Amino acid sequence: MAGMCGLAPDINKCPNYNADKVSCAANNKACGFFRASGGKKEEKKEYKRKERWYEQYYKR
Repeated sequence: MAGMCGLAPDINKCPNYNADKVSCAANNKACGFFRASGGKKEEKKEYKRKERWYEQYYKR
């Protein structure tokens, strides 16, 4: 599975870099600039603050 290379094309000197497809030709995951192609990115869910146990006593 070929993945996307996150390194900028103008400074990329990697021998496995395919400039036409902007991807990595090697099937490794050891490169620090490698991003797996595809996949679903999880979106951050909105944080809902729970009431603390002691906050019920503030409302008196």
